[in-house]
Parts: sequence; structure tokens; C-alpha cells
Amino acid sequence: MPFFDSEGIVLPENTELRAACKLCDRATDPADEVICTLRRIAQRDEPAFKCAAFVSIYGILNDDIIV
Repeated sequence: MPFFDSEGIVLPENTELRAACKLCDRATDPADEVICTLRRIAQRDEPAFKCAAFVSIYGILNDDIIV
């Protein structure tokens, strides 16, 4: 499904999957697919990717157990 921005049509297939997305538990949830795709498209030219909805596949990291 194409998306549109000020530059024209943007195809999600041509938008790079960011490293953070590969480590996010929501990446495999079909309910979050559109939101995740829109975030990647909006930040596709940014060097640093930021996602407030990120949930690690490893769960919450506790600093007390990290040595």
C-alpha cells in the first residue's frame, strides 16, 4: 500500500527497516504495522531513528542484573 508525502508516493517496500525495528517486539504485530511503517517513512532521511513505541524483544532491562 503506497503512502504519500510532500515528495510524492512512498512505497513501504523501499523504506529501510531500521535496527531498532528488528529488536522491537511490536514489529511482528499486525495491529502496529501501519504505525511502524509511517514512523519509518517519516524518519527515513534522519540519521538517528527515534520511536516512542519501542518495546524490546528482550523485555525490560534491569540495571541491577547487568554486570
